Amino acid sequence: MRIFLNLIPVILISLIAYVFTSMLLPTYKQTISLARELNKLRNQEKDLLELERIISELNKDKNISSLLAQKETLETWLPREPKITEIMAYLVNTYRILNLGEFPGSNFNLSKEENYFVSPYVLPVSSVNFDLSFEKIDLAKLQEFISYIDKSSRLMEINKAGLSWNEKENNVSANLEVAAYYLILNPSKNK
Repeated sequence: MRIFLNLIPVILISLIAYVFTSMLLPTYKQTISLARELNKLRNQEKDLLELERIISELNKDKNISSLLAQKETLETWLPREPKITEIMAYLVNTYRILNLGEFPGSNFNLSKEENYFVSPYVLPVSSVNFDLSFEKIDLAKLQEFISYIDKSSRLMEINKAGLSWNEKENNVSANLEVAAYYLILNPSKNK
C-alpha cells in the first residue's frame, strides 16, 4: 500500500503533464504557424511598399507620366497583340490610296523571337513579318508606299528589299519583307 501511496503523486503529475501537453501542443503548433504567416505577410508588405515607392518615383518622371497619359497612342504604336487584321486593313487602304490596284494578299509569319529596342529588358517586342511583291510598279509609287510604311501609326520597318529596275518601261519589280512589332508582356528571363 505504501508503494501505491508513493506512486499517486507521480501518477498525478504525469496525468497533469499529459493533459497540459495535449492541450498546449496544438495551441503551440498553431502559434508557430501563425507566426510564420505573419512573417510572410510582413515580407509581402515590405515588397508592396517598395513597389509603391518605385511607382511614385516613376510617376515623378515627366517622360513616363506623359506615356501613361497617352496610353491609347502607345497601344496604337506598339500593341500588346499582333493584330494582323489591323495590318491587313492598313495595307488594303494604302493600296487604295496609292491606286496600286487590289491588294494581292501576303504571307504572315508570327515571330517568337524576342527583341529589345533600347537595351536588354527594355521594351521587349516580337514581330509579325509579311512579304509584299510588286510587279511593274512606278518608282515614285514604290517610294510613296515605303513612306506610308515608315509613317504608319504602328511601329513597322522594312527588313529586306529586293528591287529590279526596268529602264525601258521605267518601272520596278520589288519584293519587300516588312516587320510590324508588338509588345511582349511576359518576356523570358534567359537573355
